[in-house]
Amino acid sequence: MRLCDRDIEAWLDEGRLSITPRPPVERINGVTVDVRLGNKFRTFSGHTAPFIDLSGPKDEVSAALDRVMSDEIVLDDG
Repeated sequence: MRLCDRDIEAWLDEGRLSITPRPPVERINGVTVDVRLGNKFRTFSGHTAPFIDLSGPKDEVSAALDRVMSDEIVLDDG
């Protein structure tokens, strides 16, 4: 599903979409939201799963993600 900028803002207002911290309106354009990434990230490591079912219980979803995600990578300042 694609939402236009007005729909994105409405969904954020209604709690149907959650982005933390909420981006300023200037970062919501067309069907995109510009986000800033932090200094920590993970990558997929040789994933062989065709999909991960995100609708299950939180502990099952976390376990499935842990199986395909790398350890956390931290980029130092500078």
